[in-house]
Amino acid sequence: MSGFKHFAIAGAGNLGSFIAEEFLKLKEAGVVATVLILTRGSNESSQNLAALGATIALVDYTSGSDLASLLSKYSIDVLISTVSGGGYVFEPGMAKAALSSGVKLFLPAEFGVRSTGRTDEFLAGRTKLHKELEEMGLPYLLCFSGQWADWSFNPYFGWDIPNGKISIPGEGKTPISWTTRRDVGRFVAHILTTLPPDQFLWKTICIEGDRKSMKDIANAYISKTGKAIAVTHTPISELEHTIASEPSPWTQPYVLAWLQLAWDKGEGVPAKTEEEWSMRLWPEWKPKGVVEALLETYP
Repeated sequence: MSGFKHFAIAGAGNLGSFIAEEFLKLKEAGVVATVLILTRGSNESSQNLAALGATIALVDYTSGSDLASLLSKYSIDVLISTVSGGGYVFEPGMAKAALSSGVKLFLPAEFGVRSTGRTDEFLAGRTKLHKELEEMGLPYLLCFSGQWADWSFNPYFGWDIPNGKISIPGEGKTPISWTTRRDVGRFVAHILTTLPPDQFLWKTICIEGDRKSMKDIANAYISKTGKAIAVTHTPISELEHTIASEPSPWTQPYVLAWLQLAWDKGEGVPAKTEEEWSMRLWPEWKPKGVVEALLETYP
């Protein structure tokens, strides 16, 4: 057992709500004592989590002293960040507040493409954060889980299934790791409450619920549903042109093109060797397959 009983989750949106719900199940079972949701404003998600037993705290991430006081008040052992986009700028401040308040472990908002050791402009900030955590002496756990199998098949990524259209970047033959947000939450909550700390302090873990290429997923979905869907392919050259022409790496077209190029290069699989996979930490974990998740979204 880790001995950790008090957990705080920064953000309760796309991923955070799923992680919070898994910790709340453990709270109901008596395994966890505190599930604190840090949010910049009340919303439907935080209200639902409150109804399940979470403590909701409105927070100003620019005020390190206020955040530190809040974490101290609830004796938080582990702080999990699930912020995205513009929220990344608050993570160094979160870390400093966590350190000063006695937090024992910080999980920065990773949970996707592997960002360790990156020097490209898009992910260099993540590598910088990892180094800052090491320099300040705040133990971290970096969790990379590939793409979210229950969320990624939407028009933004070229999957407009209600209108019978799928656009795949490149040939779409490169395998990609897929994990549902629920399964990410289950895995994180399980290991942080059942394993000894030396299994995850200062560690990088890579997990996947499934591994399939875009082309294989499209073919399987069409075969299982019998739907008439037009599948087209976006040339890699077009994605490269987007990268070169966008004024900033933070525009939506740049982010999408960067990610799709990363998939094509094989970077959608976070572990490069079998030894780097962390599913062995919970052999009983039975994650949902990507096609199954897609069929639940679009029967």
